[in-house]
Amino acid sequence: MSEFYKELKELRKERGIDLEEIHSRTKISVGTLKAIEDGQFSQLPHTYTRLFVRAYALEIGADADDTLRQLERLLGNESAPLNEKNDLEEETLDKPVANEEEISDLSTSSRTAKNMRIDMVKGIVLVIILIFAIYIIREINEEETANAPILYPSEFEEEGPITDQMLQNDYDVIIESVEIMEAEAPYSLKIATAEKVWYQSRIDNLSSSDDVLPSGDNRIYEFTDSLNILFKHTKSLNLYLNGSALNSFDSSSNPIRISLSTVDKTVTIQRFAPKS
Repeated sequence: MSEFYKELKELRKERGIDLEEIHSRTKISVGTLKAIEDGQFSQLPHTYTRLFVRAYALEIGADADDTLRQLERLLGNESAPLNEKNDLEEETLDKPVANEEEISDLSTSSRTAKNMRIDMVKGIVLVIILIFAIYIIREINEEETANAPILYPSEFEEEGPITDQMLQNDYDVIIESVEIMEAEAPYSLKIATAEKVWYQSRIDNLSSSDDVLPSGDNRIYEFTDSLNILFKHTKSLNLYLNGSALNSFDSSSNPIRISLSTVDKTVTIQRFAPKS
């Protein structure tokens, strides 16, 4: 079985292309790119598998058409080649041997059998023509699809939530900083963003909740003992603790976790980056 995806991964590494670079240009998640390199195509959305693999191949400078052919062979989707159209010849009916009393009946039976064979031949020819027409139409559609510009669906520009399992498997903590909290009770944190961002929050001992903050919007969270928030990214993100800006993090497309503790009077910030 072809393991072309391993060759693609080696080609990417030889050319010094990082998965994060491909993600930035194509908006395909790093987890999806890793699934392609590991040959885990069942984890990809079926509708967009060909688009994602083609985009990945183009980004690393591989032959996209050849890559798609190998993908089809791996998934077992290649159509079996049509048999070449054979020339159909009418079979010559054997002349019946009959006595004078059976001449009329045998002649009628012979004509009926001949007509049935002719109808059968016509039916076979029509079926072959129909199959050939379907094959031609399919080839034309595949060629148009291959030559069409790649359009990535908007739902994959925002891949959804970041789970603890995803953080553990796909990311490393690259920086963790702890600062003294200078604010005094009552405590509130304002979140403002110019870009839509997914985040998960947990106030004090309550259960965590997921939410999406639309671009240009803001939210205010009041807490007593602690507030923990995991952001999917920090692009155009601003935080204000009791009205004072928190400037301890940079704009990034990677996740970040912020933990505020009024008991310890600390602000803990964890920055994540994709595993290489």
